[in-house]
Amino acid sequence: MTPRPGTLTPLDAPAVPAPRRLRSALSLDHLFGSLGLFTVFPVLGLLLAARAPGSGTAVVGAGLFCYTASAGLAALALNRWLHRVGYRTGMVGGVLLTAAAFGSLPYANTAWALCALLVLAGTGVSVHFTLSRVLIAEVVHDSIGRNRIFSLFQIAVNAGAMLGPFVANLLYQDSDPRLLMGFVALCYLGAGAVMVPGIPPRRRPPATSGTWPVSRAVLLRVVRTPAMLRLVVVSTLGTFVYAQFYSAFALSVGRDFESAAARSVLIAAPAVSIVLFQTAVTALISKLMAAGKTPFAVLGRANILFGVSMLLLGVGLPPLFGAGVAVLVFALAEMMFAPMMSTAFAGLGVGSSLEVMHLRQVCWSTGEALGSLAGGSLFLMLHDAGEAWLYWDVLGVVTLVCTGLLAFLVRPGTSRT
Repeated sequence: MTPRPGTLTPLDAPAVPAPRRLRSALSLDHLFGSLGLFTVFPVLGLLLAARAPGSGTAVVGAGLFCYTASAGLAALALNRWLHRVGYRTGMVGGVLLTAAAFGSLPYANTAWALCALLVLAGTGVSVHFTLSRVLIAEVVHDSIGRNRIFSLFQIAVNAGAMLGPFVANLLYQDSDPRLLMGFVALCYLGAGAVMVPGIPPRRRPPATSGTWPVSRAVLLRVVRTPAMLRLVVVSTLGTFVYAQFYSAFALSVGRDFESAAARSVLIAAPAVSIVLFQTAVTALISKLMAAGKTPFAVLGRANILFGVSMLLLGVGLPPLFGAGVAVLVFALAEMMFAPMMSTAFAGLGVGSSLEVMHLRQVCWSTGEALGSLAGGSLFLMLHDAGEAWLYWDVLGVVTLVCTGLLAFLVRPGTSRT
């Protein structure tokens, strides 16, 4: 449908905030859930090894894979049922499932039981994550308003990421992890409790246009519409580079810096920066969008900053200075990228809101998985050969060139014939 002359599209419409009760409920929900996740994740490998000592290191890798895969993809597998439950039922039920699964980990003593519980925990996270973003896409009808609330999620998640490791160090004991996992379960129970008064009780997510999470018709339209295809490629590329911080960069910091304080500061800097400065960055982005910048244009600029941060690691600057500046640039890119990716897909205008969020999740999971694979294998190979700079420089140049071509140099089009 083409808008009548003079009417406002969702991008151009004045920013309308989400209802305050909904905004507060989801922000607190993300804070509690993030605190629970980042309390267990720093010690999850240790816990798995301690609970199934006869399984060796295999249970650690299998358990982490089970959680990561289910957290990223379970909502896709449950697609045909998601629209049959209300937002409140699905989102609260998701965090309660996660609470029960994590709370049961201390009582599981076999590898298969541990992995099964982690699949359940990840499934709850996946359902909650997907439905929360679909709800915002349905309730908030302009890109500026959506980006603001997705930015609030970003602040809440990173606040939990800052506090969680300290709680883990305080509560974790190899011999008896019940206190730690009880705290984690309480965090997710708290997330469920704060959602109850803020989530519309009878509202349901829209169904997808077919039985698949992303229908063939939607995929064909994305492939045939250059603007949509560029969004998919730029988003996946950005997520690939984003994953380097938690793979290649984390490995580099652990191997190249002897100072524990320096390592801690470098790893914690993005989360701290986001908590302190996300609001200011979001306000600036809102002004840019009000002046006519599209979500895709902002996403492209975030990718450019990701590419610059990679180059800063490979151009031969003094190690600590180069890493510090790169982290600050990376943090700014993340403040722009993570909320805007959800915002851009929410306004895609194809299929249902549930379907476009499934597509967003496919892009995110693909980029993150491939980025982590490259950061944990190819980077280590080059690092051990004394050529780590080559990894950073090639990745930075590829990111800048591809993003420049797709986001800024290719002329907008409508669809392929």
